Amino acid sequence: MIKNILTSLLISFSILCNAQFWTEAYSGFTSGQTGLSKFHVVDANVAWAIGYDGVNTANNVQIFSKTDDAGLTWTAGTIDLGDPDLGIADVSGVDSNIAFVAAYPRLAGQQGGIWKTIDAGITWTQQTGAAFNNATSFPNIIHYFDANNGLAIGDPANGYWEIYRSIDGGATYTRIPSASLPVPLATEFGYLAQFAHLGDNIWFTTSEGRIIHSADMGITWNVYQSPLSDFGGTTVFGDISFATSDRGVIQDNAGNIYRSTDGGQSWNGVVFSGTGTPYGGAISYIPNTFHMVSTGGDVNLAGSSYSLDDGVTWINIDTDQHVDCAFFNDSVGYSGSFSDSFNNEGVFRYTDTVLSEITIEEQPSVQLLHNNLAEVLEIKTDLDFISVKIYDLQGRMVISSTETTISTNQFKSGIYIAQIKTDRGQVNSKFLKQ
Repeated sequence: MIKNILTSLLISFSILCNAQFWTEAYSGFTSGQTGLSKFHVVDANVAWAIGYDGVNTANNVQIFSKTDDAGLTWTAGTIDLGDPDLGIADVSGVDSNIAFVAAYPRLAGQQGGIWKTIDAGITWTQQTGAAFNNATSFPNIIHYFDANNGLAIGDPANGYWEIYRSIDGGATYTRIPSASLPVPLATEFGYLAQFAHLGDNIWFTTSEGRIIHSADMGITWNVYQSPLSDFGGTTVFGDISFATSDRGVIQDNAGNIYRSTDGGQSWNGVVFSGTGTPYGGAISYIPNTFHMVSTGGDVNLAGSSYSLDDGVTWINIDTDQHVDCAFFNDSVGYSGSFSDSFNNEGVFRYTDTVLSEITIEEQPSVQLLHNNLAEVLEIKTDLDFISVKIYDLQGRMVISSTETTISTNQFKSGIYIAQIKTDRGQVNSKFLKQ
């Protein structure tokens, strides 16, 4: 893993930030520099992800790692498909034992498809009902909404999107008819594991910058144009995430942010500020909140940051390489790294509390008042106040207190975030020290 550490001060700062937001664990891969990406967080304890060669990405490997203890430990394994040259496109877990993978052809004459394990990845069986046997078949996505209902999504074949739906856990699949699908553009195709899901909704992105959406687990579909010309090109690419069925975000590789409030039908650019910025790699909303996390794995733009106000203000976390990110809720989330058993590295686990889903808008009975002249911060609430932690925009905790009145005369000028804990939960609110 490449890390840009310039000074001893930066080293201590990075350790401090990671201890607050991310804690790195060993991903379980015996081969060093193996990356971990394409996370599917099943529940608060279980998550699956796919490994790849982080030194030479052209070197095909068929491996996975999973956790069943909320990311404390990870167990790696091999995805034996019977053809070692097939590429692993995506993974979808059902629980700690059952998961599906989509595999794509890398060589002429190969046939991809969907495989399932019921023994925690020891053996894998092809799901023949999801045929993908056309000359242009190319599986990109596998997603199971629950133990029974799943979708296998591929590029267009025979003139329409090749999408199979199962309602019995993969025992049978039915291809979605062309009449239920948007017509693909002439040269349009999808990308490996480029999609978002929430509840019964799924959105996948295309080479023409379009978003194809189903709100009923794949029965009916709509298509929308995004602000991007391509979601996976060499010069323009992006990622997508949704907090609710209506509210979504797009991040492009230049770090631009676009927001939708109508399920992806229309998008508006976000003017953002803060000492952090979106990193242009992966982006993930914390479901049903206004909070999101951005990560970057490019060596020239590596790091992670977060926003607590729907992408308007960004707070930097670190400058480590982060491969992908995915959150189940405000306390469970992961980001990929590169394996190193000696230093206990390979996967980041979210271990902070700053992404609490209770916001000041949802808990108006808490007020934060800062008197710049008197240099006093006062917390007013009719709830049972427990404590407050104050962070700067670099994610460093400045003070922790159980008092509702705090002197700020030692604070440097700038914007701070007060993390206020009450008997009703946690509130995050900003204030300015002049």
